[in-house]
Amino acid sequence: MSATIEKYKNIERQMMAMRKFFAEYFRRTTNSIIDKKDDISFLELKGLAAFIDENREYTASEISNLIHLPLPNITTIINRLEKKKLVKKQRDGKDGRMVRISLTHKGKKIRYEFMQRRVMEVRNLLEKLTKQEQNDLLNSLETATKLFQKI
Repeated sequence: MSATIEKYKNIERQMMAMRKFFAEYFRRTTNSIIDKKDDISFLELKGLAAFIDENREYTASEISNLIHLPLPNITTIINRLEKKKLVKKQRDGKDGRMVRISLTHKGKKIRYEFMQRRVMEVRNLLEKLTKQEQNDLLNSLETATKLFQKI
């Protein structure tokens, strides 16, 4: 029984270490953009990042699923982004109840800068590792993702 408890404690320690690493990663990659851009929050940047295909229209539910935030939070974020002219909302022509959300030119520009910063940050982090360590990390993250999807 004691070995099982220690195993669970170790899993939790590792998960907390991963959480700390990813929190620091997101802090690094967002602070530089937030410092450069007036009046944009971390959650708004996260909302912009949800537009994986920047030329596609998304529903609020799709954005909610992509960035793992509750729909009421997404509605607030999208409304703030719309006021800043970073997204535009349009009623669906076939279903008037459905609202489609798309990036404006300004929203695409800010999203691009943010995503470029994130890519550079990952590159800077990975340069500290050998090619084999980079492959090991990728394989480990893929395995962890698959396992977490099961629970």
